[in-house]
Amino acid sequence: MPFGIEKLVHLQTLPIYVVKSSFSPRRIVSNLSGLGNLNLRGELKIKHLERVGQGSEAVQANLMNKKYLNSLGLCWGNDHVSRFMNPASEASTARFQERKRESPEPSQKSEMDADLGAEVLAHLQPHQNLQRLFVVGYPGLSFPHWRLPKLTMLVLINCRGCLQLPTLGHLPLLETLRMEGMAEVTSIGKEFYGENTPLIFPSLLELNIGDFPVLQEWSSMDGRETFPKLSKLTVRKCPNLIVMPSVLSLHYLELHDCNPRILWCLENLTLLSDLVIKGFTELLSLPGILLSNNCLLRSLKIISCRKLHSLPSELENLTSLKSLTIRWCEELSSLPLGFQNLTALESLEIGDCDSLISLPQEGIGGLSSLRTLSIENCSNLASISMKFQDFTALEHLTIMYCRCLATLPDDLQYLSAIRSLTILECPELAFLPEGLQHATTLQTLELRSCPNLKALPEWLEKISSLRSLAIQRSRQLFNLNTDNCSLHDFRHVSWQTRCRLQDRKW
Repeated sequence: MPFGIEKLVHLQTLPIYVVKSSFSPRRIVSNLSGLGNLNLRGELKIKHLERVGQGSEAVQANLMNKKYLNSLGLCWGNDHVSRFMNPASEASTARFQERKRESPEPSQKSEMDADLGAEVLAHLQPHQNLQRLFVVGYPGLSFPHWRLPKLTMLVLINCRGCLQLPTLGHLPLLETLRMEGMAEVTSIGKEFYGENTPLIFPSLLELNIGDFPVLQEWSSMDGRETFPKLSKLTVRKCPNLIVMPSVLSLHYLELHDCNPRILWCLENLTLLSDLVIKGFTELLSLPGILLSNNCLLRSLKIISCRKLHSLPSELENLTSLKSLTIRWCEELSSLPLGFQNLTALESLEIGDCDSLISLPQEGIGGLSSLRTLSIENCSNLASISMKFQDFTALEHLTIMYCRCLATLPDDLQYLSAIRSLTILECPELAFLPEGLQHATTLQTLELRSCPNLKALPEWLEKISSLRSLAIQRSRQLFNLNTDNCSLHDFRHVSWQTRCRLQDRKW
């Protein structure tokens, strides 16, 4: 920090304060006292609190009297607090990679570090006006009991030495709670909810629990109303958790890398609109009652359930479902016959299901609302015999990395709303179906890495709506019969030299 910053007594904005230490004749002294006289407002992040030599130095920071601070971040170790305090930054990162939401790596802490950390945190108690609190890398074994009645958001990351969670159920305005990296917590119960609290977590809307490797039981509080407003719950990396409360108010539920037994604790849920089940490597089947009880479900994602061999027939009850994603379910060999009842479905994505051999027309039909269909990396899928005449709303069709797929259905002519068709890495595909010539709304056609595709059909000229044509890595494609096709009207035409096209007359 700049020398003499503690003299700027009228300074009101200081987003980041980095703790530095220096050696005195008897001990290490930090510059934490430099915050004492500053009348700060808004947001403050204090980094590298592990450099504080004595708990008494934290008292001099005088946080309890900074009544205009509304957001406080306290960080031990590596600098990750900024990411957790800035949701926009975290969302931006998620656009470039699947959201892993990994916590910062913990550092090794001795018993002395734990005691000192607890003393430092206790003396950094903020003013009661604080609204958002972030604690990252805290080395202590327990949390202090602070009274923060206006707190709306609390984030606890990598407090790996803590043996139990702090008491939070009494906080009247807390809306968002995120806790990750609690390596020693084995149970969640009354110590979390609090005693003598008639209404527990009265305002909590979103709860995120992740990376609790030894957590086994998350109990409810009998006789007292708990989580009356909770609508979004994410539980991640809790492999030993087998008991959890059934929060009836939930609308969004996301479960990652957990024990399959946890699913049977959720049979009483009835209001779910979004359900994500991911990384259940030992899951063989989904409890059908979880689907049949949630007929209002709008989005369902089943991802990385490698031993899942089938989907429950209760799937047909999801008549409000708009989006269905099934990926990395290598043992899934078939789809239930009730697919035709999903009349509200707008997006269907099936990918990386190696045991899936076919998509039978009796299983997928009647999807009159479907707008996007994506079939990717189903290496043994040999046929797609769906009734495309039912897909009158389909706009985008993508088929990628289906190495055994030799033909496409001829009834593509019924795709009266189709705008884009993408075929990538289908080495057995030798020709395009005749019915495609009647797809008069097709605007974009992409053919990539289809080595057996030898020629594009003469009827290509009939697709007057086509505006973009991309052909790449199709070595056998010698002829592009476009004598009468107005390719000069195309906005984009691309081909790769390895296609060896001999007839290009535009």
